[in-house]
Amino acid sequence: MNKILRNNIESIRLNPSNQRSFVFYFLILILSLSLNFCSSGMASKYESDYTFTNEISKAKSLQLSAKVPKGWFAAEDNENNLIDLWLIKDDYSATLNFVQLNLDSATVKEIGNDEINGLINLSKSFRIAKYGKAFQKFFNQEVFEINNKQFGAYEYIDGSKRTIRVAVFKTGKKYYELSAIPVKTENLPELYQIQNSVLSSVD
Repeated sequence: MNKILRNNIESIRLNPSNQRSFVFYFLILILSLSLNFCSSGMASKYESDYTFTNEISKAKSLQLSAKVPKGWFAAEDNENNLIDLWLIKDDYSATLNFVQLNLDSATVKEIGNDEINGLINLSKSFRIAKYGKAFQKFFNQEVFEINNKQFGAYEYIDGSKRTIRVAVFKTGKKYYELSAIPVKTENLPELYQIQNSVLSSVD
């Protein structure tokens, strides 16, 4: 930041005729840098203020619990037994799937210096391996905080052309993904708001 300020300041001639312009330019520069700093902060692009029911659902692993959003219910993954905590919208238009990431000690050590970004990269590698040449791209990656807890997230398009957002995080000593999957909803911002809201309730 000091280098940026110095370069911009030195590019202006400080004679009496342009001192007023210099002050104006300097204030604009400071404001611009402040806005850039704020925009690179830890706030997610999606809100986390969706309304909850009074129900709290506990994961099968018993390592995690979360509040159930209004208009949603908790279900069991009886078919594949892969989902640790499964939330489904009342009209079956979307799901939120918690999956525990079982990482070996070497992987945990590898991501230890930057856990959230390490989890993002690991999670993304799972998608690339799953879809192979059919995979398209990742987008809207972010690292953010809710209630002083850090999360990472990214979006991608799956084989059914659905835009899915995956959030990754650590609670206790366990690592998780929370995937927001639109089954037939087109209101993705609301779905991702609900996803962030559920993240805010994780205990």
